[in-house]
Amino acid sequence: MTIHLTPEQEERIKAVLNHGAYESIEQVVEAALVAVEQRVVPGFSGTQTELDTLLAEGMASKEMAESEFWDSVNRQTDAMLTERRADPRT
Repeated sequence: MTIHLTPEQEERIKAVLNHGAYESIEQVVEAALVAVEQRVVPGFSGTQTELDTLLAEGMASKEMAESEFWDSVNRQTDAMLTERRADPRT
């Protein structure tokens, strides 16, 4: 499969790599795919802003391994979903 990126997308990927969040383009693509998969999980009612915040927090943390980051995202996402389900206003 060939993927064509815009110059802006290429720069965004380079910025992520330059910040040391990932070691390769393949890792960046894998993380992006996981994020997309998590957005389409049935029952998740979090906002895009909440997801972006979780992803940014994880990417900013150089102390976590990638698997630890995604475990953390999953836990926080589950907590947000539980909180929203318990809130009678939603």
